[in-house]
Amino acid sequence: MSAPDPQWANAWSSTVSRTEPRLTHTHATVVSRNVRVSKLDAELLDGELTQMLREPVSNALSLVRPGLAETYRLEIDTVIQAVLFWLSVGSHRRATYAQGLQNLQYARTGGFARRVHLFGILSIGGPYAWARMVGSMSLAGWADAPHTSIRALVWRLVQRIERITKVAALLNFAAFLVLGQYPSIVERILGLRLVHARPQILHSVSFEFLNRQLVWHAFTEFVMFAMPLVNPMKARAWIVRNVRSVLRLPISVDQSVKELPEDVCAVCFVEARKDDTHAVNPYVTGCGHIYCYVCISMRMMAEADECSCLRCGAKVDKIRQYLQL
Repeated sequence: MSAPDPQWANAWSSTVSRTEPRLTHTHATVVSRNVRVSKLDAELLDGELTQMLREPVSNALSLVRPGLAETYRLEIDTVIQAVLFWLSVGSHRRATYAQGLQNLQYARTGGFARRVHLFGILSIGGPYAWARMVGSMSLAGWADAPHTSIRALVWRLVQRIERITKVAALLNFAAFLVLGQYPSIVERILGLRLVHARPQILHSVSFEFLNRQLVWHAFTEFVMFAMPLVNPMKARAWIVRNVRSVLRLPISVDQSVKELPEDVCAVCFVEARKDDTHAVNPYVTGCGHIYCYVCISMRMMAEADECSCLRCGAKVDKIRQYLQL
């Protein structure tokens, strides 16, 4: 076999040298997208864990004094977040519980322990201190202070810092969506990067659970919307009547109701089980049986076209006042 033409060999080497960096960059981009999704999932899971632990604490505090949990809700969330952070990231695990489930951990670099402790103080204690400070200033009426006073100047400075922080958080999140490195500003400042704990086990994004949750959420929303529109008594009577019609079953009537005296209201008897409850303001149905006006009218309103007589099972669609001769 003859040796390849030097021109072809040079062209092949040049092509490989130009395409290999692009392939490597493409592969790195795909991996970073997976890491990006894992970081967002971990942040959501950590928030859900805090909410799940808040409920039993709030229930316990409500037994001490009603409204105590709502008054100190910010302190409760801060303590729960601090405990979870200390038991996970602060105890040499290098990842929160949710980040561990997503196969993530913080990359160990120089001064890692000091930066992790500082990250916990700034990300948990910082928002708490700021929220309490702003709340106290608002309750003290700093926003309504004279325009040239020190309080008004400090209040405007606080509001400006809040706006700058929100804009910075938005820009950082946009950079995170593009580069997938630092989900929060504090992590960016401290240089804490989340990487795969086991690079050989990459996180695969599965939408099966998400689809199932979306379907279940849509179903429950539909049920909650439709339930007030459904009349349970009417639906039950319609189902019983149609099943009986399809299966050709005879109309079943309670024998004790059937044997009641004519002047006793069957509805009152079924509800109170007393055979001396004579019909008050008696009305008679089309089948000739007597009921209290309130009882039979309420039953007709509840069951509508599916209302049936308790004595004989006949359909009740109209009533008239009972007049004794």
